[in-house]
Amino acid sequence: MRIFDWLVPAWLKWGVVAAIAASIGWTAQGWRKDAEIADLRREQADIRATQAAGALNDLVAVASNINAAAKGYVDARDDLISAMSAITKDLKNVQKQNPLPVNCRPDAERLRSFQAAVAAANAAAAGAGQQSGSTMPGYPGATK
Repeated sequence: MRIFDWLVPAWLKWGVVAAIAASIGWTAQGWRKDAEIADLRREQADIRATQAAGALNDLVAVASNINAAAKGYVDARDDLISAMSAITKDLKNVQKQNPLPVNCRPDAERLRSFQAAVAAANAAAAGAGQQSGSTMPGYPGATK
């Protein structure tokens, strides 16, 4: 043992011990920091998942609004089509049954048919019962 002590000085022995201790400390610190980084990444992933779920809920709400508006449009269009076909049929029947008089003054029946046609056209122009200037309902995530 004396030869070993003579070949390797004490400061080298303690230097090796210090280097091993520092290496162990460095590795332990790296593991601890890796765990902290993993926790931060997990928190960020949770935040992104929550935001994505909120965006998906907003998308579902907007799709529901669009679906309701489209259904309202189809219903109003169908009502207008049936009303216009009935008015057209009435106008044709009135023209066949009572042709225009020579002095070109429409009779009461023809005047009622014209007024009904004008009212239907005005309703169609106004948006089939929708008030002029109104818009689709918004959704919480919309920006103006």
